[in-house]
Amino acid sequence: MSGGEVCDDGNMVDGDGCAATCVVEPGFTCQGMPSTCTSDDACPVNPCLNGGTCSQGANGVTCTCAPGYVGATCEVATCLVGLEGGRVHSAVLGTDGTVWAWGNNAYGELGDGTMTTRSTPMPVPNLASVVAIDAWDLYTLALKSDGTVWGWGTNNYEQLGTGTASAFETVPRQAATPPGMVAIAAGFSHSMALRNDGTVWAWGWNNDGQLGDGTTTNRPTPVQVQGLTGVTAIAAGHRFSVALRSDGTVWSWGINSDGQLGDGTLTSRLTPAQIPALSGVTAIRAHYAHALALRDDGTVWAWGNNANGALGDGTTTNRSAPAQVLNLADVVAVDVGSLRSAALKGDGTVWSWGKNQYGALGDGSTVNRLLPVQAQGLTGVVMFTAGDTHALALDGDGVLQGWGANAFYQLGSNALGDHTTPIPSLFTCP
Repeated sequence: MSGGEVCDDGNMVDGDGCAATCVVEPGFTCQGMPSTCTSDDACPVNPCLNGGTCSQGANGVTCTCAPGYVGATCEVATCLVGLEGGRVHSAVLGTDGTVWAWGNNAYGELGDGTMTTRSTPMPVPNLASVVAIDAWDLYTLALKSDGTVWGWGTNNYEQLGTGTASAFETVPRQAATPPGMVAIAAGFSHSMALRNDGTVWAWGWNNDGQLGDGTTTNRPTPVQVQGLTGVTAIAAGHRFSVALRSDGTVWSWGINSDGQLGDGTLTSRLTPAQIPALSGVTAIRAHYAHALALRDDGTVWAWGNNANGALGDGTTTNRSAPAQVLNLADVVAVDVGSLRSAALKGDGTVWSWGKNQYGALGDGSTVNRLLPVQAQGLTGVVMFTAGDTHALALDGDGVLQGWGANAFYQLGSNALGDHTTPIPSLFTCP
């Protein structure tokens, strides 16, 4: 639609693109019924500070902040650009390319050269220029700006990809990946990396074909996933893998006993196959035996194991094909933990569903939830992560908070025990 044509945005308010007289106001474009109106001039006056970019839609002005800034207008400086939770440890990525970790360290998962569990966040020594991190189970991966992949912690399935057999590594070791890696994914017993040519590489345990090379042979060093190109994002679960292509389609391979491949069958696969009837996807996540997809319309779709309600469809029935998470819209990010799922909405609130052991949903209880519930006391959240049985979130004031299990200080707090609502972490910017 253009100026002068009929529109209907469901209200009688002027100035939002569709006037009370149901005509498109000058300088706006409206589409659909009910109409969604956007300004032809995205932001006549840019309120976003510190290099933030502005966009304007039916809900008003939104700022996309530059790295190192958060808040409604990017007014708050923060040193963090990434959060990750493992089984009983946590890690964060700083704007300066450093990695900090805390929690259990029995297998060297903090990367500090010791096996000392820590409640206070400490930097990972001799590791710089990191642009992405991922953690699951008892190990951590880091991607450096030069395209190399580094890992530390447990290596019992050779998931660190060094080509050297070892039970664990207490300091970062370089994986034997080809050059040009741009993304990483840590699974339970295997790892993956995305290359700048859109190919995917995998290593570690391969008993169910989760490496996607057409075999069930374990690989101590990376091998290329067969028949998969144009990939933009990857996710590694427990003995299965998921990839998102640039056309918005999702592909999966590995074990399928609970329908975690999402292809409508229970047939395990040694090479990638497309998940039917799933398009317009912008992000994917995978964990123990289920996976999530975020679509470009802000809805979330889930498949796989649903014994504790991790699919958010109001049932405990496993799904071999994607089902929409109910009562959830305007989602901008998703993550998964042990038999549970979580989402960050555009209004800065965090919602979770599924298994609530240790208070991992943050709703003040330990009751499993079949539908999304809001984490209490959190507003203005800009990033979050779901660990195995704990979670972390960074709010718009730059404060890091956590909830769920804290038996090993994985919340970054000395307050041992379970926390069913968020508490502040000891992490502060250096």
